[in-house]
Amino acid sequence: MQKNNIEISIIIVHYNVKKELFECLYSIYKSEPRVSFEIIVVDNDEEKVIETDLKNKFPKVVYVKNKNTGWGGGVNKGLGYARGKYIYLLNPDTLFINNALDKIYEFGKDEPDIGIASSLLFDTNKKVYPLQGTKLLNPVSAIFSLSFINKFFPNNPVARKFWMRGRDKKTVQQVESATLSAALIRKDVLIKAGKFDENYFLYYEEYDLSKRLKKLEYKNFIVSESKVVHIWEASAIKTGRTNEFIQESRKYYFKKHYGNLTASFVELILGLNKRNLFTYSAILGIILIGTFLRFDKLNLYAPFIGDQAWFYLSARDVIISGQIPLLGITSSHTWIHQGPLWTYMLVPVFTLFNFNPLSGVYLTAILGVISIIAAYKFGATFISTKFGILFAFLFALSPLVVYHSRFAYHTSPIPLFILILFFAISKWIKGNVNYFPLVLFIMSILYNFELATVIFWVVIIFYLIYGAYKKKGYIKNILSKQILSFSILALLIPMIPILIYDIQNGLPQTIVFAGWFFYKLLQVIGFVEKSMIDTSSFSSAFNFFFVKYQSLVFPINQYVSYAVFFASVTFSFILLQRKGLVSPFGSVIFLTAVGLMAYFISGVSSEAYLVMLFPGLLFMVTYLIYGIKSKYLIASVSLVILVISVYYSVSSNYLTLNTVTLRDKIIASYEVYTLVGDNDYILKYRGPGQQFESSVMPYEYLVWWVNQRYPYRSSYFSEILITEQENEIIVEKIN
Repeated sequence: MQKNNIEISIIIVHYNVKKELFECLYSIYKSEPRVSFEIIVVDNDEEKVIETDLKNKFPKVVYVKNKNTGWGGGVNKGLGYARGKYIYLLNPDTLFINNALDKIYEFGKDEPDIGIASSLLFDTNKKVYPLQGTKLLNPVSAIFSLSFINKFFPNNPVARKFWMRGRDKKTVQQVESATLSAALIRKDVLIKAGKFDENYFLYYEEYDLSKRLKKLEYKNFIVSESKVVHIWEASAIKTGRTNEFIQESRKYYFKKHYGNLTASFVELILGLNKRNLFTYSAILGIILIGTFLRFDKLNLYAPFIGDQAWFYLSARDVIISGQIPLLGITSSHTWIHQGPLWTYMLVPVFTLFNFNPLSGVYLTAILGVISIIAAYKFGATFISTKFGILFAFLFALSPLVVYHSRFAYHTSPIPLFILILFFAISKWIKGNVNYFPLVLFIMSILYNFELATVIFWVVIIFYLIYGAYKKKGYIKNILSKQILSFSILALLIPMIPILIYDIQNGLPQTIVFAGWFFYKLLQVIGFVEKSMIDTSSFSSAFNFFFVKYQSLVFPINQYVSYAVFFASVTFSFILLQRKGLVSPFGSVIFLTAVGLMAYFISGVSSEAYLVMLFPGLLFMVTYLIYGIKSKYLIASVSLVILVISVYYSVSSNYLTLNTVTLRDKIIASYEVYTLVGDNDYILKYRGPGQQFESSVMPYEYLVWWVNQRYPYRSSYFSEILITEQENEIIVEKIN
């Protein structure tokens, strides 16, 4: 080979197939091509293990290191090193049968209208692969040729035409779409067509390139005289992600050429195979069961407490008087407030449904159903479809999760947003910095719902520091103009009302809160002595946690729930040693562990603080079940969980047994109305929580809703005493 007289540049993209690659190179040299050529090996391996042996055994081969951006990206990289007039694309898991390179060169040289000339591919038994070269792929041909329709009706006319069945493979055949496993194309033609679209990681590149070549009026061929053995998918199989690559590339192909709507429809049809039908059926069944548990007798058993009513009254006042609150209800420390986001979410619902108190409950129930879907999506995306189904299953059935999905409270949306946070962090730490603004956006939203979620900033800051330390250019990417701008907006937009309040009132919700948070941390560590009125304790928080954990995972037996907790935590931390903190699995465990430790250390027995842990705790239980090898045992465990969870939720009136419900309070509010009519009144309350100002607020809202009048607090008007005792409400006029 002369340096300036190279006719063909053979580009081989290597990934994890060293043995096959070396056998391929031997076969090329053994065939002794007459045409001048060079070989360029683009190494897409994450760990570059072939370089030394490759240079020792094949010193003439051009070795190119490359970040794994997919097959097309590898070819584009190699193209920059190619000196030949022609490019011969060759998979590493191939072998020349005859002098394949000379044969295809003789066919393609000096033919200006040829786009791709593909070698004829054989299996390891030297039999011709039946499906090589097709018509151009469009939505109709995809539906009839790539879906279950082709499996049931393989001779349907659309599929026969697309696959070009019946053609003579012993002669040169013109095709619309040519295979690229062993294919010749002029370098200038490939560049003119735009090279390879690197949005395809693997698969469907041939359909995309052929479609672009046809627009340029080039013709593609299968050359029967050029024969190559192809060990199909040797590299892709080792990744374990073949189906994922196919689906992602297919969806992108149809989105690129036919639009989002068509791509979604085609993907829906093509996804209907035996395995996916089971998946769709399972997910649909889980969603239906979860929906039933969240909506069943919701009008009878929905809870309605004072803090809920605070937000109801706040949303009402926004609509009626335009009083837009900058803060939400006070926390356990009355100088600190939750954010106003829950009020804002209730406003459109109340507007649509005329302030009906059940409308807020239905909103949380809908969010609960969406959470089931989010649990599946996260599990299926980052672990496996099977894991996603199990995770959604536990999320749909957990009695405590169901209860909070039926509870129109400011903490009820938290599990949904924690699941979104799991997804965003997992994408971010896997290298997609575009998800970082979403991480900040979700953290800002969570702060609105519950101040305790600030503890998760520990995890976010850790990953930022880790990325800056381990990855070159990481901070530069984070601080790029686009990412930085979106990040600032994402963090600030949900916080705008709070920031306005802070600017007007000395920054109590941000700067002062941050200082207080640091003070509490010092107190926990022991540097600052606890106050005499601080009744928090580790033991009370520990006992409270396990009472609630029992309702979360196995409500009928506390000892089984203890065993599940310790087994799931132990198993998760064992797996963490293998998967590492910087992984989707590790990020979930890290977030959950930090939140759980903060809860125990704070010693505060509050269910509101536990809601943010539900997704992570159920994630660990899911992994415990997922680790069972026998599918029959998994099915048996799932059946037990299904029966127990549904029975317990229904029989316990969805955990509102022996408590006063929203329906009971609505009935009592009608009694109040019969006593006061159109006269002015004030309400007084006696019963659980009477020491809190918000205890009377449920009746303030409901009585107003019944007769659309505000309750007055002046002593000159009728006084109504409402007494709650166990599951009974007594209404009486005392003045």
